[in-house]
Amino acid sequence: MRPVQLHHTSIRVADIARSRAFYERFLGLTNIERPNFGFPGNWYALGAGQLHLIEAQSMGSGIDPSGPHFAIEVVDLDAARRDIAAAGLEVLDPGGNQLWIRDPDGYTVELTGPQR
Repeated sequence: MRPVQLHHTSIRVADIARSRAFYERFLGLTNIERPNFGFPGNWYALGAGQLHLIEAQSMGSGIDPSGPHFAIEVVDLDAARRDIAAAGLEVLDPGGNQLWIRDPDGYTVELTGPQR
């Protein structure tokens, strides 16, 4: 697996409106388009990377992509899938351009393929 760069970091917030006021008005971050995932959130451009806010009151069980995590862009996501399978790691892989694993301490790490 060959990492390219930090793609984004996601944090959980209790109140998306309150958080948007802070990140947009106080810090001056630029809002960017976010797909509708069925739960509230907001994305911001931040240099070459992004900051993702996710509104949620509690953590899910298992690998939770809506919880706090960071994402690493890799050169070849299919090669990363093979490496994960060979290592026998738990994975949440919906089959698209991203998947999630956990590090040895339980932190969620998203791996994403090259952005097109």
